[in-house]
Amino acid sequence: MEKSIEESARERRNYVEQARAAFGNQMQQPIMEQRQSQAGTEAENGSTFGIRCVIAILLFVCFVYCDREKISFQGIGTPQVLEQMRWDPLPTEKLEEVFADISISSVQDGKQNDKQGDKQNDKQ
Repeated sequence: MEKSIEESARERRNYVEQARAAFGNQMQQPIMEQRQSQAGTEAENGSTFGIRCVIAILLFVCFVYCDREKISFQGIGTPQVLEQMRWDPLPTEKLEEVFADISISSVQDGKQNDKQGDKQNDKQ
C-alpha cells in the first residue's frame, strides 16, 4: 500500500516539528544572540590571568626568600634551580652541526651523481 503525497508531507512535517521540539529554543534564537549569551557567560566566569599572575609573583618571592636565607627543599637549593633554568635540553649548536653535515654530504652526493650522469651521456 503506497502512501499519498499528502501523507508523506504530513509525516515529514511531524518529524521536523519533533526535531525542533527536541532542540528547544536553541534553534529559534538567532545565531548572534547565541554568541552574545556565550560571550556573557565567559565574561562572568572571568579569565585566569590575574590568578596566574599572582601565583607567579608568589613563586618568585618564595624563590628570592629561599635564596637570601639559604633554604633548601629536599636537598635542592636555589643554585640547582638556576642551573636547571639555564640548562638547554635541546642543544641547538649540535643540531646545526648535524644538519650542516647532512646538507654538505647531500650536495656532494648530488655533484657525484651529476658527474656520473655526464659520463653516461658522453658515452652515448
